[in-house]
Amino acid sequence: MTDIARDRMAEGGFLNVMWTGAEHMLSGYDHLLFLLGVMFFLTRLRDIFMFVTAFTLGHTVTLIFATFAGITANHYLIDAVIAVTVAYKGFENLNGFKRWLGFDAPNLLVIVFLFGLIHGFGLSARLQAVTLAEDPDLLGKILIFNLGVEVGQIIALMIMAVAIRSWQQVKTWPLISKACNAALIVAGAGLLLFQLNGFFNDLRQRSAPSFEVFTDIDQVMGRLIPADESAGDAAVADLEIQVFNLNNQRTEYLRTDRQGWFAFSGDSTAHYQLTATDNAGRQAQTEVIMGAAAPSHDDELHIPFYVYIALLMLLSAIPARRLRH
Repeated sequence: MTDIARDRMAEGGFLNVMWTGAEHMLSGYDHLLFLLGVMFFLTRLRDIFMFVTAFTLGHTVTLIFATFAGITANHYLIDAVIAVTVAYKGFENLNGFKRWLGFDAPNLLVIVFLFGLIHGFGLSARLQAVTLAEDPDLLGKILIFNLGVEVGQIIALMIMAVAIRSWQQVKTWPLISKACNAALIVAGAGLLLFQLNGFFNDLRQRSAPSFEVFTDIDQVMGRLIPADESAGDAAVADLEIQVFNLNNQRTEYLRTDRQGWFAFSGDSTAHYQLTATDNAGRQAQTEVIMGAAAPSHDDELHIPFYVYIALLMLLSAIPARRLRH
């Protein structure tokens, strides 16, 4: 998530948290590509409602359960599995199981629900990156974030439905659909390779615990990430962190919670050095410079990339209508 999104989550207001969930869905290209694959051949409102409900139930279950229970996994691996779901949907849309493998595809409704569970795990990983495990409003934030995800999903689906319905009326639709679903397979494969590359690079670099830190004007929150993620949160639970103020040469100490999270308040513009040692004697160290939070750019016109994508999809309906005649 962006620094601005982290600020909104930290503020904790209903609209801030809900908008963060909606924005994450609208900017999550892997989630959107999968939804696009699901929507491709659905023409009846009843079918759209049925499949979207299955997907929604799936990702809601894991989003709430995994976040509230603090279940985490390597985000590269989660995103790699999501990439596989994108390629799978393109392959299934091309009737690949029957055509090239010689058997019928598994029940699509069940598959969409199962893939929803996987996508929910990815959403949970993003939410846990900005939420303290001991936050008293954790459950409320999860529910509001999920509500925002659903709002973003409905917006995306409405735009997709307009564009797809327009192109389905064109004579060359069978060719267009084949090209688009082949592109889904390529996109899924590309995302899979990208995420696996990130995972192995991260694995090579991860020989010691590390800090993930977010700063505000006079506050720091962060998490100590274990050197071996398979060891789980226990490897970084209740560890002592040395907070050394490089400005006044004073040292303070604090401890991580049961999931490795910590937070402290400091002097604005101060320069801190954080040091922690895990139970295996491996040391993590980083420096934090306090200062102004990420600018909100209120004085500038910022148009997120997903707005451009939405406009392009809607505008594509214009040439589609012309090609029908």
